[in-house]
Amino acid sequence: MRRTRHDGIIRSTRRGGFTLVEVLIASVILFASLAVISEAYRTSLVASTRARMTAELLTPLPLIVEHVRDRLLDTPQEKVDGRGEVLGVRFEFLATSTRFAAPPRRVDADSGQVMVYQPRFRVYDVRLTLAAGSMRRVFNYQELAWLPAAV
Repeated sequence: MRRTRHDGIIRSTRRGGFTLVEVLIASVILFASLAVISEAYRTSLVASTRARMTAELLTPLPLIVEHVRDRLLDTPQEKVDGRGEVLGVRFEFLATSTRFAAPPRRVDADSGQVMVYQPRFRVYDVRLTLAAGSMRRVFNYQELAWLPAAV
């Protein structure tokens, strides 16, 4: 505030209001805050959408894995594949046998003979692909299947 002196009277020459520099600084602060807030909102919206889609994709996973396991137990072959849809999630799998082995030998306590068994256990490497909408996930895991015991 400037003060001038005319005829012995001190008068203030400043009028009320903001200067252009003050308005520009306030505008820059306001728009920077709005930009940060809108980016944070957009990021959280994208993360929320992705989480919802992932939950929808993975919800039927236990049912699908059970289907794969049942299929391997029903047809324990060198390669087993299949596809289907559960709760709107499409899936396909390929199971490749990596090991075909027999149960361990054991000694019969009554006769003293060593019991040798035929191979009946298979270990599979399973590649399971899930797809729903634009989302797709691939899982690799191992599964065990076996032939019924000979009577």
